[in-house]
Amino acid sequence: MNINSEVSKYILNNIIKQKKINFQKYDLDKYKKEIQKLKKDYKFISKKNSFNTKYKYYFFWELMRDKYNIKELTLKKRNQKQKSDKVNIEFSIFGKILGYNPSLLSMLIFEKEFKLLIKTHNFFEEIQEVCELENIKTKIKLNVIQSLSKGELEIITPLCPDYEHVSLGMGLYKYTFNKLNDGLGLIGKRLGKIIINFHNILSKHNIKFKHYLYYGDFEAYSDAIQKRLNISEDEFIKKLKKSSNKMKKKINNTAKVDLLVTKLSKKNIWLNKCKDNKKKIEKKYNKDVRFKILINEITASRSELYSSWFPGKREKDYANLVMQQGAEYTSMGDIFKKKFKNPLVLGLDHPKMADFYSLNVDIPVIYGKPKYV
Repeated sequence: MNINSEVSKYILNNIIKQKKINFQKYDLDKYKKEIQKLKKDYKFISKKNSFNTKYKYYFFWELMRDKYNIKELTLKKRNQKQKSDKVNIEFSIFGKILGYNPSLLSMLIFEKEFKLLIKTHNFFEEIQEVCELENIKTKIKLNVIQSLSKGELEIITPLCPDYEHVSLGMGLYKYTFNKLNDGLGLIGKRLGKIIINFHNILSKHNIKFKHYLYYGDFEAYSDAIQKRLNISEDEFIKKLKKSSNKMKKKINNTAKVDLLVTKLSKKNIWLNKCKDNKKKIEKKYNKDVRFKILINEITASRSELYSSWFPGKREKDYANLVMQQGAEYTSMGDIFKKKFKNPLVLGLDHPKMADFYSLNVDIPVIYGKPKYV
């Protein structure tokens, strides 16, 4: 939603001079209708009115003021000596909400989207504070807004099994993976602290929702994890069922709690889906440079975790572990999209894994800040 400033200047200058615009060159074909309307409006109004000729873009500033109901324009002189007579127009609300200052053309074309972001700004600020979320990107905000417009929201929070962990202080924890317990788990404990306030914010903003919590029973299928914990698959599942029951009591049944594969799929279907998705991830890793960089970044960020979780593995094996676990996240995204009409993932484990959910499907994902090393 951001047309860069140089392209913005080119378009607006051509509108002022009533010159032909090369839409294809600047990849603006899909906005041709909106830009042509701007051009037409400028031509019509400029014949009837004389603009403030001191400022080239004054017409567009006034148009902005009218579109967004801004009481007065704030002008700021530029710092550059050679442009001391030039000014910038300040629309501080956009910088605050988006985290960057969009170009003038962006604000004129994406009026509908920006107005929605302004309208829902308080909501996102509140949930970000209460849930201690990572910064929610503009694209994700728009996806969430779109989901809100569809009706009842189906919020899904995956929960990790209750692997042994120790406190490092300052609200941070480290998994030891020495054994599997049957408590809420590290992520479950965190959710238990925020879930009531989170639900209250949703209700305050008249958002209808259901909340589903799913423990990752698929981790019980891993031979490596069974060996690490010295536990069988059946024993693993039994402990997860106890964790599930304890979570229901903890949150007083304000959300539905289950085991993920047991409730939403079957073991053989899940394993085949993960196998297929891992192949897709490996293929993308070998062909897409940006994706390869992402995988390598995630690998580096999870190396401490893997050294405790899989002590027999070497660092060169960690990228394969990321792709393997990434396939599990991708499979969860596939299942959530299929089983729920209007899903939203609230993740509280590792934010860097968020991109895997939407590898095959379009699903909004918001994430809490990491609380474990």
